[in-house]
Amino acid sequence: MEQADPNDRDEGRARRPSLLGRAVGAVAPAVLRQIDTNELVEAVDVNAIADDLDLDALLERLDVNQIANRLDLDALVDRLDVDRVAERLDVDALVDRLDVNEVAARLDMTSLTAGVTQDVAVSGVDLVRRQLVRADATVESVVGRVVRRDPAARPVAPGRLVDASQPEDVDELPQRRDVSGHYAGPVTRLLALAGDVLVAVGLQAVLAWVAWVFLGLVFDVDPSTGSTRWVGLFALGAAFVVYFWAPVALFGRTLAMTVLGLAVVRRDGGIASGRRSFVRAAVMPVSIVFPVLLLGMALGRERRTLYDAVSGTVEVYDWGAREAEQPDDPRAAVRPRPSPDAADRGLTALRHLSAVIRPRERVSRA
Repeated sequence: MEQADPNDRDEGRARRPSLLGRAVGAVAPAVLRQIDTNELVEAVDVNAIADDLDLDALLERLDVNQIANRLDLDALVDRLDVDRVAERLDVDALVDRLDVNEVAARLDMTSLTAGVTQDVAVSGVDLVRRQLVRADATVESVVGRVVRRDPAARPVAPGRLVDASQPEDVDELPQRRDVSGHYAGPVTRLLALAGDVLVAVGLQAVLAWVAWVFLGLVFDVDPSTGSTRWVGLFALGAAFVVYFWAPVALFGRTLAMTVLGLAVVRRDGGIASGRRSFVRAAVMPVSIVFPVLLLGMALGRERRTLYDAVSGTVEVYDWGAREAEQPDDPRAAVRPRPSPDAADRGLTALRHLSAVIRPRERVSRA
């Protein structure tokens, strides 16, 4: 006969309930049948339990990350009935809880108004620029038909700016065509030149007045004499050279060119040096005195005038951080585009609004 394994006997003893376990198992059902659950619940003092409960310790033991990992947001959203939530929402009570005075106090109306004003000003300037670009395209198209020129034979931009001026996906711009880096057209250039001439003449008047005052005080020269004409001419020439040279050498554009979105670059699209800018400013008065030398803006292959050809520069569209655009549809020029800055300000206002919405009971206690 085979002998019983001692381990089997130990496992058998472990499976047998102890005397105490058998006693509890026999008595517990009878005790539970005698207990009134409702009376037991009523006897529990919930307020005393809440007072003894340490919420801080409970929150410290709470693992928020583990709860977030176990939470099924998709299932929660699927179970959410938006229509029922909207029906149960009491808009009147929500408005009553809104402290309008605190909302007005929290809103920074100065920065909000300044941002809106800036957006409106930028949109207005861009609207004018787009219409001028469209006028440039119209004039060049008419001139091309008159001289029977193939539009494809004229480059659209300097060599280094060709790739940067072409959009990657034409379908992304159905109403406006990006013309950043393209050769500037005659209408925009003439308006910019006229504005710069006015500024230069005003600068010359100031310089001439200072010179006459200086000569009158130091050398006792009568400003009404003919010798002052040479002072005026010198001041005019100095004003032109300084105004059309220094800003272009430093910033690549003059004041009027900045407003209308133009920039001066080398013929290949690089940055124009100070020497090129000086030559350009020195020859520019000749083209202004003889306007026929400005016809290259519309007739030239690269839209260059005399001072452009001598200095080896060209003018292109450049609106800074924004894309220079030509509207293909006239109505597209007046369609506003969403401003990220305005959206950010709206979100900030909503956050301030939610921060001042408080329960009515809390307001009444205050």
